[in-house]
Amino acid sequence: MSEKKPRIVAVDDELEFTDMLKEYFGLRGYEIDTASKAVQGMELINTKSPDIVILDLKMPGVSGEEVLGLLKSKHPKAKVIFVTAFDDAGKTRARMLNAGAYAYLDKPISSLKDLEEVVNKAYKE
Repeated sequence: MSEKKPRIVAVDDELEFTDMLKEYFGLRGYEIDTASKAVQGMELINTKSPDIVILDLKMPGVSGEEVLGLLKSKHPKAKVIFVTAFDDAGKTRARMLNAGAYAYLDKPISSLKDLEEVVNKAYKE
């Protein structure tokens, strides 16, 4: 029997990135759904109840920070991993981690294997 893998929802306005995540995690047996807008992402989160949410910070419309706030109230067990190119000398990173994000990774990600390790670590905690 194989180990149960976390259910993932990834929300990022860069389709290339979400396609890459869907392919990488899908090929490895993860259930992964993706959305390019925060509103779609929240709908997916509400219907799929994921274990892990991979989230971009800066998106048109609703920001990743707002999604994190909604997630924490509606789906407190879901672990949020931010993956973003936004950099303000760590201020936002500290704020997101204090607000309940599990991890905050910088884009471009050096390797999807690293992200997968963070996802599995978050799932086991």
